Amino acid sequence: MGLVFALEFFNNTVRTIDDVRQQDLIVLGIIPSIGYSETEKKRFKFFSAEKNNGGLKRRLMTKENPKSPVSESYRSLRTNLLYSSPKKEPKTILVSSAGPGEGKTTTVANLAITYANLGKKTLLIDTDLRRPVVHNVFEMNREDGITNYLAHATDNYKSLIKKTSIKNLNVITAGVIPPNPSELLGSDRMTSFIKKIEKEWDIILFDSPPLVAVTDATMISKEIDMIVMVVKVGHTDKKAFEHTINNLRNVNAPLGGIILNAVTHKNSYGSYYYNYYYQYYNYYGSDSNNENS
Repeated sequence: MGLVFALEFFNNTVRTIDDVRQQDLIVLGIIPSIGYSETEKKRFKFFSAEKNNGGLKRRLMTKENPKSPVSESYRSLRTNLLYSSPKKEPKTILVSSAGPGEGKTTTVANLAITYANLGKKTLLIDTDLRRPVVHNVFEMNREDGITNYLAHATDNYKSLIKKTSIKNLNVITAGVIPPNPSELLGSDRMTSFIKKIEKEWDIILFDSPPLVAVTDATMISKEIDMIVMVVKVGHTDKKAFEHTINNLRNVNAPLGGIILNAVTHKNSYGSYYYNYYYQYYNYYGSDSNNENS
């Protein structure tokens, strides 16, 4: 018991909704964990953790298994975003996190698919110009990408748009990794680019580098409708989280809310949520003949 209390006392990670609410922020979505123990994998066969280059492969669950609890949670997140603003539906959304490895790219990719499935003309742009991975997720070449346009290598940004296998979803990859990402993203050319694409697409999503150590996302924050932060439960450091939130507020960034990622039955909040979605999957997902569930 003493060891348990000690571990709880020294655990300085974000673990509950209360940790988010202390910062006067709303939780826009809660995403169940994709990786499980061997026992849980037998129970959730669709959640098996695939290895890729020594790490956990980023999963497009909304494409692989649209009836899964994880897919349903992404659709719920999409719905919350659609109705998050009383004035107008956000059209440009930037997804980031405080630190690396918190699931921002997986989140923004799956979110993009849910928007596309809704019939919205969707564009996903990889603005993580330090460690871009969107091209790997959708199995396409990184070049040519957004840096080609921002660095004046081309004036035809439409030539950079790549089709995916998902109807209504297109991607602009990062391109060549530049030595000055913040300057490119904060340039007038980036501002005019966003204004142009807003006229042509229903929803534009940006994948951004982690915010705790770089200013890339804040450089374009005034040009977009909303920033949402992915927080990995039991992983995101509270101090890093608070530092990132304060930095965004200092520049008046349009911070819309938080996405709690990797919730499991072991999390402080996860027990009820995890069991709820397990029941959902048993009710809907197990019936292969019910095509319209």
